[in-house]
Amino acid sequence: MKDRDIIARLRDLRRRGEKRANEAVIRRYAAAHRAAGEVQEAAAAVAEHLQRTADAEDAAFGSLVGQPVKAASLYRLQGQFESAARKTEQLRENEMMVGITEQRRKAELSAARNDLRASLKAVAKLDGLLEHLTKRTARRRLALAELSEEDDRSPPRLPAER
Repeated sequence: MKDRDIIARLRDLRRRGEKRANEAVIRRYAAAHRAAGEVQEAAAAVAEHLQRTADAEDAAFGSLVGQPVKAASLYRLQGQFESAARKTEQLRENEMMVGITEQRRKAELSAARNDLRASLKAVAKLDGLLEHLTKRTARRRLALAELSEEDDRSPPRLPAER
């Protein structure tokens, strides 16, 4: 096998690697995009829960205004508020975990893009090398063709002259 053939095969292998790297970038991009959507959904869930909790607190305190309040009513309200606070904490923790997942997906996307760049660079180097070898081979063929033309044009030599 000639050097040019070996390099061509290597380039084809690298191109397959480039294709796989490109597919990985596409998958990682989709995962990062989904993670960003999940972060927005989690933030919206926290905001919605806080709004509902504030409305419920206003309604609960509004119903107590202007009348005597019993201890049982206050304990019941306190239980509702503590439950809402636990739910808020869970939602914020979920938002934080989704944010961490998003950062991880972005890091994976960045790594996949770096791999793709390296694959593109490797293929470009091999393409350049093949082009160089092709030009060099073409120059050699041209020189050999010119030499054979000169040999064809020159008068035949006697065996003693050779």
